[in-house]
Parts: sequence; C-alpha cells; structure tokens
Amino acid sequence: MPYCCVCDQTVPAWLPHPHAEQRSPLMRLLDTVGSDLSMYLCPSCHCSDRDRHLWLYMNAAGITAQLPGATVLHMAPEPHLERLIGACQPAHYIRGDLHPTQAHHERINLEALPFDDNSLDLVICNHILEHVYHPDKALSEIHRALKPGGIVVAQTPYAPCLKHTFETKTVPDAQTAHLLFGQADHVRLFGDDIVDYFHAAGLQGDLLKHEALLPKVLPADYGCNAREPFFVFWKPAAATAQSQADKTPHAEPQHA
Repeated sequence: MPYCCVCDQTVPAWLPHPHAEQRSPLMRLLDTVGSDLSMYLCPSCHCSDRDRHLWLYMNAAGITAQLPGATVLHMAPEPHLERLIGACQPAHYIRGDLHPTQAHHERINLEALPFDDNSLDLVICNHILEHVYHPDKALSEIHRALKPGGIVVAQTPYAPCLKHTFETKTVPDAQTAHLLFGQADHVRLFGDDIVDYFHAAGLQGDLLKHEALLPKVLPADYGCNAREPFFVFWKPAAATAQSQADKTPHAEPQHA
C-alpha cells in the first residue's frame, strides 16, 4: 500500500489535486516539472506530494541528520514540514514569510535578509524563487548569510524544454501569470538555465535526480514526482576564506 513519510502510515490511495483541471494549458504543453497533480494529497494528513518528496530528499541527502543544533531559515514554511523540522531540535529555527499569517512567523524579505554574514546553516525556500522579483538578489543574499559549507534547498517548478528562463518586462495580471507561469502570483517560469542562477550567486551544486538519491523509492508508493530533482546547493568554504583574505590588509614589501 502507499506510504506517507510525513504522517508515517500507509494509506489506501493518493488523492488528486482538487483543481487539477485548472492547470495552465501552457504548463502541459511545456511539460513543466513540479507537482504530480494526480497523486497530490495524502488522505490522512493532507500533506502534498511536494512535502513528501522534499522530506524524502532531505533524509536521503543527510540534511535532517544535521538539523539538531543548527541555525535554520525556513521561508514560507509548510505546516507539515515545519512540524517535522521543529521535532529535529535545531538550535535556532526561524520561520520567515514576506507576508506572515502566523504569530510565530517573522516578516522576512528573501531579497534583503536581516542576518549577519555567515550565520545560517540551512535555508529552505521551497517553491519561492518563482515568486520573487529579483531571484539573483535573493540567491546572493542567501549566499551571504550562509555559513561556509551551509546549504540551501530551493525546489522550484521549471520547464527543461525552455533554453532560457521566461519572464515578462512588467508584472502580468493574475490571469496572464496563470497562463504563462502556471500560477497567478508567479512572475517567471524557469528554464533549463535555472542552475546558472545559483552558480552566479557563488553557490555550488546541481539538480540531483530522483533515481540518484532515491533509487528504491517508487513514486506511486510514496506519492511523489520522480521527474522533480532535488535542488540542493551550498556555499563553498574556500571561497569565503579567500574573500576574507582579500579584505585583510597586507604590509608593503620592505626594500633594502
């Protein structure tokens, strides 16, 4: 029987997205990678396929084992993942949102993070970058705030068939955004160049395929989309050390 890794129980079957028929026809045409709307919800805890897949990925990559004692920023935290991450007892678990609706969530702008340099161990921004106006600025801020070796997890819908990320010069209205980008509040559809955004910000890493990290996890059994890779990147320690060295004043050479 299907098994939900979020509520830790077997379920009779996954439930489809309640509004799957409203998916943008352009997203179907471009075969955009994101949620599998046919097996979207757990009938027991109502977590989404994105929740389940991310938790499976984080466990397989050893990230959950690093949570105890860590400083974690979780943007727009999903309730199910927030509960699981909190149970791992990070030293500092910061729940951020540009427009918080929960009292314990802090108002945080991903493009202007209110944290010192080299202060975060982990940043989770699951399906956020398609909403921000300047993803390059957001990723640069994440790089700045991460400790050397710190990790960012940034699942994002994208269309691998697009050579370049697709944006409009002005923010479209809700109906146009839904058609072009898949959702009324999205401002772009990333293409096959999505990794370039992370590398340009100084982060290392790549999109790790499902079969590489989760070879024994059958999508139908665990309710996830095997086409969705794991977006995991990190701040290299050597680059930070070199940056600090560049800022250190050096004595002028002495001449006889």
